[in-house]
Amino acid sequence: MTMMGRSLRSVVCTFGFLALGVLLAACSQSGDSEGTAPTAQPTASMSGTVSGTRIVAVNSSDQIVAEEDTTGRMPNAQGQISWQLRNLPTDTNLRIFFLTGGNVYPMYFGNPISNVFSINTPTAIELGHVTTAGTQATPETPPMGVTPGPANNASPPVVTPGVTISSPVNNVMLPNGPVTITFDTQNFTVGPINQAHVHAYLDSDPIPYHFYAGSPGQVLYRLSAADNAQWQSDTQISFPALAVGTHQVRLVLADPSDTELMNADATKTVMFSVAVPSSNQPTVTIVSPAPNATVPVGPVTVSFTTQFFAMGTSGQTHLHFYLDNDPVPYMFYDGAGINEDNGVQYNNAHTHFAHWKTGRSFEIFGLSSTAHDVRVILADANHTELTNAEATKTLNITVSQPPSGDLQLQSALPGLNFPVGMSLAPDGRIFFNERLTGAIRIINQQWQLVSTPFCQLTVLAGNEQGLLGLTLDPNFASNHFVYVYYTASGPKNRVVRYTESSGQCVQGSETVILDDIPSSSIHNAGIIQFGPDGKLYIITGDTDNTANSQSLTSLAGKILRLNPDGTPPSDNPFAADANANAKKVYALGIRNSYGFTFHGHTGQLWQTENGPGDSDEINRIVAGGNYGWPTVRGIAGNPNFIDPILSYTPTIAPTGIVAIPEDSTVYPAAYRNNLLFVDFNDGMIRRVVLSGPNLTQLGTSSIAYNGGEGLLLSLMLGADGYVYVSSSNGIYRVVPH
Repeated sequence: MTMMGRSLRSVVCTFGFLALGVLLAACSQSGDSEGTAPTAQPTASMSGTVSGTRIVAVNSSDQIVAEEDTTGRMPNAQGQISWQLRNLPTDTNLRIFFLTGGNVYPMYFGNPISNVFSINTPTAIELGHVTTAGTQATPETPPMGVTPGPANNASPPVVTPGVTISSPVNNVMLPNGPVTITFDTQNFTVGPINQAHVHAYLDSDPIPYHFYAGSPGQVLYRLSAADNAQWQSDTQISFPALAVGTHQVRLVLADPSDTELMNADATKTVMFSVAVPSSNQPTVTIVSPAPNATVPVGPVTVSFTTQFFAMGTSGQTHLHFYLDNDPVPYMFYDGAGINEDNGVQYNNAHTHFAHWKTGRSFEIFGLSSTAHDVRVILADANHTELTNAEATKTLNITVSQPPSGDLQLQSALPGLNFPVGMSLAPDGRIFFNERLTGAIRIINQQWQLVSTPFCQLTVLAGNEQGLLGLTLDPNFASNHFVYVYYTASGPKNRVVRYTESSGQCVQGSETVILDDIPSSSIHNAGIIQFGPDGKLYIITGDTDNTANSQSLTSLAGKILRLNPDGTPPSDNPFAADANANAKKVYALGIRNSYGFTFHGHTGQLWQTENGPGDSDEINRIVAGGNYGWPTVRGIAGNPNFIDPILSYTPTIAPTGIVAIPEDSTVYPAAYRNNLLFVDFNDGMIRRVVLSGPNLTQLGTSSIAYNGGEGLLLSLMLGADGYVYVSSSNGIYRVVPH
């Protein structure tokens, strides 16, 4: 975790610790045919109050074992903010550091005084007030139940303030024009005037530019607005008028008193050259597909070339492309460190609609069978698009109608806004989420969209965040409970419950079922459903931190199982574990998932899983099962983990999944007890025939619908027996051809 973009206000702080609860980490589970869980050890936790500070605990190997950041939280009447260090290991030498204002304060106590201690047993620890001043943090009441060790006065690298420059790369040749320096800070907060900030030195000028973040972000030179440097973002400074030739920019971290930090990591320098302006105009040419080509359903790869133009990373010259009538450009980058995760960005975030493929090509997914246009434009380092005619090209293509399959789609309700999480009420109404708007909507029994939203939530809706999952209580007819998974400010994911009355959520009825689920811009998962056992099942993604998936103490990268009120059932596989999070875990080793379903005949839980660039999976989920991420993926044959029954490389991005009832009268007899799942990349519906006495094995798999309506998202079994599927802008009925 970095300190970038956070406001740490004071150098001298006081801390009051609250009473502590004791937490124990996940206990081990011996291996069996269903997979194994990781071994853990007893742990303790610390909590209290603090003002604008990050707290870090490290072990004897200088590894962070727990951390907390209070910035941005509301203080109490004494100006203090609640915080907690969770899962502190016992019988391990620890050091605790308080980081504020660009300074690091190790906590010392005892006689002889030391900053090293080990917690003897899982216990509650209270320190009282802690004061940071001079060179250390001192608790008013030394911790009880600990064993001090020999002092270690070294400051570990993981808490040392530092700055890194991500672009431009060192010694790069840049075209004539503005140059933007993109940087990041570690264990350091760039704030507004009179707080910690960054000094930028240009070439041999001994006078620094003072770079401040926050509101307003600004660059000052000799206490006035700089003429030759501009604030671009909290991590970017631009020099708009550099002469042709070689230049260097040196960044140095500075504390609130304007004193520069002296450690080596607090200074970074980048060298680059600005090229002589060329008389040749920059050009872009689309190589493939051919103009007015007809392309098959599925991902479309657009290849291009450029002349007299350097394709770079963020903060350098690059390419914009636009799809159809969308006014928001996709940003295409190339260079060191660029891959399919960061090479194409939309609204400054990774997108599943388009991926970087090579340094001169990108893929577009989920195009419907109709005419489309793709417009590419060269752009400078500040995202200003070049205006010469040769810098823009437009490609017109038509996605063909796919060959007929066993199934086809009939429009049931068009004109929707990214509908996900469809759930059927006993009276025939359908509840669903608008992922990006925060609105929960209802479709009435006549398949008409109710004009007033059921509920309007405030959500974070960037990239893979938003209003993600929805399900109705099994006893909805009597209790009218609606459960929702969404991304809230923090950021964090959470599951809440609302009560429905006359098509509206009852004011004040929000009940938090599970809070503080880790969140990230990607890999939030979020599908929720009730199982035939009456328990609430929740899929969480690894939140772009692969270690989460194998840690029983993290709620991320799991399938969770809860009672309807949010408490862990006593028959969960890790119910005996003392850790509160582990008690909720049903299965682990999950990367990211957009669908699961319970088979109507067997009750088995089936799940779709998205791989990184390979090995998308279809999994049968069992209690206590470990599905391998990130240690293994696909069909690995490792006895410590459970293999999927199907794996797809290259990836197809599977989303919703559903089981056809064994008594279905609307689908052919051969479809009964089959699984249907959809994929995002191709917009297809795929059929899985299960075999074996308990329908747990793979019989065959095939494509039942060949696409043509664009990307597909969620699946639901309707009141009429038909399967319904959502796309980015509507819901379709899945009918036999």
